[in-house]
Amino acid sequence: MKMGLFLLLLTSLVSCGHFSKTKNKENSYSPIVRFSSEGKNFEAKVNLPKAFKDKIPLVVIIHEWWGRNEYVETRSEMLNKEGYATLVVDLFGDNKVVETPTEAQTLATPFYQKPELGVNLLNTYIALAKQDPHIDENRIYVIGYCFGGTQALNLARSGAELNGVVSFHGGLATTLTSQGIKTKILAINGLADPMVPGKERAGFEKEMKSLKANYKMVNYKGATHAFTNPKATEVGKKYNIPISYDKKADEASWKELLKFLK
Repeated sequence: MKMGLFLLLLTSLVSCGHFSKTKNKENSYSPIVRFSSEGKNFEAKVNLPKAFKDKIPLVVIIHEWWGRNEYVETRSEMLNKEGYATLVVDLFGDNKVVETPTEAQTLATPFYQKPELGVNLLNTYIALAKQDPHIDENRIYVIGYCFGGTQALNLARSGAELNGVVSFHGGLATTLTSQGIKTKILAINGLADPMVPGKERAGFEKEMKSLKANYKMVNYKGATHAFTNPKATEVGKKYNIPISYDKKADEASWKELLKFLK
């Protein structure tokens, strides 16, 4: 997408969005990001650690293809305990959460057909979240799981100026033409993941090298798709899809994330 058109789209989105402050149960600020696009409503909350000084870094978290469910909210809480502010986005709009692979594929497909869709929504979320007085706008990270990992990598490919992007078992291929990468990248996958095969991993590394990106790949032996989600094994068996939880890889990848953020 040409930069002029991209900026026009972003301006259009932000113009109908806003940042508001409400009070939560502990009587502290609970900033809300809201905007609308193509007939859908998008909303997310900036979650803050219990204690912090000055402005703090923000980690934007992108959900799996199931939508913004309990699992991804748990990751937000874990990062809050580490001292980071978090913004768990909803890319599907209207807080749509589904349970079956068929429903999930229907929601996710447009983002693969038109990767600029996810890029534009993420840029809008980030632009509005930066208005929070607690956030250090010079320290923004974006992480994603599965579908969300792919969206995070596309944001990096778009030339977004971030401090870092992390993909957990996300697809590494894209149809998005890179605008040059201006952020560090960490891509974490399982070597036994049939959805992200060796050919795709090799293609990604070739792409990153050609773009002279500052990137790192971590691949866990025996880990398959969705290895960070404790419910993956149960869901995989229920719907006969090749996903399963790997406790060892999950814990190791979390340590990689924290090291990357610091």
